[in-house]
Amino acid sequence: MSKVNPNVTGNHTRPSIDPVSLYRLREGIYATDLLIAAIVELDLFTWIGQTGPVRVADIEKELRLDPRALDVLITYLVALGLLERGPGETVRLTPLAAEHLVADSPWDMRAYFGSLSERPGCVEMLTALRTGKTASWSSSPDDSRNWSDRLVDPGWARRVVAAMDSRGQFLGAEFAAALDQLTGISRSLDIGGDSGVYSCALVDRRPEVRASILERSPVDQIAQELLAERGYADRVNVITGDMFNGPLPAGFDLHIYSHVLHDWSEEQVRGLLAASYAALEPGGWIVDHDAHINADKTGPLPVAEYSVMMMHGTQGKCWAVSELGTMLADSGFVDVRYKDTTSDRSVVIARKPAK
Repeated sequence: MSKVNPNVTGNHTRPSIDPVSLYRLREGIYATDLLIAAIVELDLFTWIGQTGPVRVADIEKELRLDPRALDVLITYLVALGLLERGPGETVRLTPLAAEHLVADSPWDMRAYFGSLSERPGCVEMLTALRTGKTASWSSSPDDSRNWSDRLVDPGWARRVVAAMDSRGQFLGAEFAAALDQLTGISRSLDIGGDSGVYSCALVDRRPEVRASILERSPVDQIAQELLAERGYADRVNVITGDMFNGPLPAGFDLHIYSHVLHDWSEEQVRGLLAASYAALEPGGWIVDHDAHINADKTGPLPVAEYSVMMMHGTQGKCWAVSELGTMLADSGFVDVRYKDTTSDRSVVIARKPAK
């Protein structure tokens, strides 16, 4: 069973070697299975090659694909250099795809990919493309529930918290530094904050801030134990609650969503943003810390690969900064801005008007 290291806090020096390559290995693990499904089972490149530049909506209709899964697929294939986006939500083949991934080409490599199409991951990806249904987390053969439903199990919850905490130890310092520009912050609420690793990094950098984490049971208890062990209990507390059930706690001037929104559908994300807008103090800030697709949805490739994992195991995907900007504005937020941090991460920041 994975364990959270109680001796590591947000206040530590950076490692001597940047671990970004390791993040990318873990987060891109499902992407090639999606590519194989597109090449072999959908024969997508042959179809687009025969049709010419084609509207994404026509691909959805003709091949009977789920719109969320197709959006993730198209972004991934564009980032790979196999498709190009064109005007009017169209895509076309790149020379690489036209020469090697279509029928009747003398250099057709579809059979080479086809020899791997029986991989369980490829089968799962084809199901996701067809139905949009979430697969069991990590393709588990022992538990068909999704990751969120499994969190009621304390053992599974500790495993998930350990994973998210491990990820955040390197990311936390750069996340906190990216918020230096934000003024008027005294109380932050980390919504779905797991171990509290990002809140610890924030209060280390800004001692005047008092932080709270909103988590449901049993993650709330795990977080309380860990914060006490690490010596943060006087600066970071835990509020037990479900972010989807009832209004968010009032009295905060900063809301943090770190690696949370990518787990949920557009409808659910819009609901969370609206709830934050209602609960935040006037002039307060909202921050989404995550791996974000760029505004024109052409990459970057590591984030497009990560989005495949999110599509496979959650109801969400990695959101484009343009998509988040629209949803934030629709919720009433203003002054939307974007800043890179580290390891393919960034923050999207917006503000609730003062009055």
